[in-house]
Amino acid sequence: LNAETRSRRKKRFVSSPRYVETMLVADQSMAEFHGSGLKHYLLTLLSVAAKLYKHPSIRNSISLVVVKIMVIYEERKGPDISSNAALTLRNFCSWQKQHNPPSDRHAEHYDTAILFTRQDLCGAKTCDTLGMADVGTVCDLNRSCSIIEDDGLQAAFTTAHELGHVFNMPHDDAKQCAGINGMSRDFHMMASMLSNLDRSQPWSPCSAYMITTFLDNGHGKCLLDKPHRPIQLPSDLPGTLYDANRQCQFTFGDESKHCPDAASTCTTLWCTGTSGGLLVCQTKHFPWADGTSCGEGKWCMNGKCVNKTEKKHYDTPVHGSWGSWGAWGECSRSCGGGVQYSFRECDNPVPRNGGKYCEGKRVQYRSCNIEDCPENNGKTFREEQCEKHNEFSKSAFGSGPAVEWTPKFAGVSPKDRCKLVCRAKGTGYFFVLQPKVVDGTPCSPDSTSVCVQGQCVKAGCDRTIGSNKKFDKCGICGGNGSTCKKVSGTLVRAKPGYHDVVTIPAGATNIEVKQRNHRGARHDGSFLAIKAADGTYVLNGDYTLSTLEQDITYKGSVLRYSGSSAALERIRSFSPLKEPLTIQVLTVGDLPQPKIKFTYFVKKPAQPGADKAAAAAGRKKESFNAIREIISSEWVIEEWGECSKSCGSGWQRRAVECRDPRGRPAADCARELKPSNLRPCADVPCPQWQLGDWSPCSKTCGKGFKKRLLKCVSSDGSVLPQESCEPSKKPKHLIDFCNATDCS
Repeated sequence: LNAETRSRRKKRFVSSPRYVETMLVADQSMAEFHGSGLKHYLLTLLSVAAKLYKHPSIRNSISLVVVKIMVIYEERKGPDISSNAALTLRNFCSWQKQHNPPSDRHAEHYDTAILFTRQDLCGAKTCDTLGMADVGTVCDLNRSCSIIEDDGLQAAFTTAHELGHVFNMPHDDAKQCAGINGMSRDFHMMASMLSNLDRSQPWSPCSAYMITTFLDNGHGKCLLDKPHRPIQLPSDLPGTLYDANRQCQFTFGDESKHCPDAASTCTTLWCTGTSGGLLVCQTKHFPWADGTSCGEGKWCMNGKCVNKTEKKHYDTPVHGSWGSWGAWGECSRSCGGGVQYSFRECDNPVPRNGGKYCEGKRVQYRSCNIEDCPENNGKTFREEQCEKHNEFSKSAFGSGPAVEWTPKFAGVSPKDRCKLVCRAKGTGYFFVLQPKVVDGTPCSPDSTSVCVQGQCVKAGCDRTIGSNKKFDKCGICGGNGSTCKKVSGTLVRAKPGYHDVVTIPAGATNIEVKQRNHRGARHDGSFLAIKAADGTYVLNGDYTLSTLEQDITYKGSVLRYSGSSAALERIRSFSPLKEPLTIQVLTVGDLPQPKIKFTYFVKKPAQPGADKAAAAAGRKKESFNAIREIISSEWVIEEWGECSKSCGSGWQRRAVECRDPRGRPAADCARELKPSNLRPCADVPCPQWQLGDWSPCSKTCGKGFKKRLLKCVSSDGSVLPQESCEPSKKPKHLIDFCNATDCS
């Protein structure tokens, strides 16, 4: 996980060449219509789509390459194809997996599969659908696929459009594009209804932003390998291979021919057809293919009729080069360590005619405003971000408009540390309130690394990105520990009720309090508690226990608590305490006596009488052993790793190592005190597929069909998105024949 995470961080904000290894599949209808010219026709479509992905407006280096072509001559050997576009896509996605070698090193391994058919595809309401694909699935072997209705050479644009969805691009009129595209949304590749494509900028700013963010977030790693033996795409312009008459036949059938119309030369292809027995001209509002003859010594290029002598202007590649770095932008924070950016564009020159897009770093960032923030009631920056959502209401989960939100760290996956995950105080509910925290927010309480665009990047204790400075044991940035004093102690006896163990002073760091249950007892009747200086309880007061692992945010400090049900009950803190806290033990009944050990560090000059004060506190109560320096080795544990499953019972692991007081590996730790390195997790039932009842037959006699709905349902009966359920267990036969009896 760590190596993978480092690899993803390294690629962030970097333009890297991507190769989309593609399998092309044509069904029986394509084979019958195109005959022996089918494969060349498919490669021509891909060459046009590949040229669109080479346009600099996409702001990335994307190469479409074909590694495999399959033609299904026998219907029974291919996927089930029908007018139902969604069902056909599902069937094709399921079918294509068996033809994909699992290793990315295999010459015929592909990253995405495309099905071409002459079948008229229909969506939920109309049959205007020309293609369909899932969104953001490019490296998902199960779902990286699309289907295309072949209606002529313009199917190349449908192919580019559907691949855009696979690359996580929404339609240009989608809500998330409104603030990026502005009014410019109808003339680009990802328009809902594609017509009048802006050839000077085929990809909208939103499409470029979405694919860049998608790749930056590590979703395109399968595209980084170069193909071994790609199938060569035609270099000739499509219009030189297929004239205007042939283009009409592809779209409207073999009887169709080109309708000459001087007013629409190159801009719109008009073709003959019949309507009500009359000969008419018809169009699908697409331009003539590039290279189509439009007069003596002229051909169409980008919807314009130009002289062939200008060929070099259109087909000589110009490779791009980076321009200068821009000025540093605004800092994300006014204090406490923010982040600012500088950008550069691939515009010196802009690549043209399929020339290479710039490679390398496109964004650089640095720390800014690293000075301390003024006191804000002792709140952390992440606390402030959670509290901004205090009016947030999730009535479905029982939290009303007055809910108070506090940061949640415990149980959050390492990959989600830079999301704003907040817990509703007094409940077990937590939500991702923002997909990214503000740049410069610390990744976790026990780390100096900070979040940059939703990713955790290395930073020092001086709040500077890339710095190696660390806190010493008593919280001094860059210190060597020479001014630190370690205070340690134990407690082995206590009467029933609450009893003080130790009062830890303000400024103390690296606090660790451990209470191990007696062997064989899950709950031995002793529990840790924390009381503030004003007498209120921060943890486990009023005989009410917190059983689960959690992080306690108090006056700008974060304490990590294992939960009272843990075999090793534990409290830890990583940053200096803002106010003193008293550790207590709650003992219930006549069960075995507690076994508590605590350590913390203070600065020597600031705590000249720490030993005497602590020893005096020990003498006041019989329950204390003498405070002493502990020089033996101890078990050191890492954070729990990710759960092996998200539901249905999995396992979590963590590293548990024996180390001496200097942090070096040791072998003299007590075996019987070794914390567990394995625990169960995700014990909630997995969502299940639920089939609905069959619909009435579509016909009362004669062969009709019936269908039934399929839902993904959680254990509490609520309906979830279908991707939440296990794809391999998805029931089939959602549609079937019925009423096979003949009509009389």
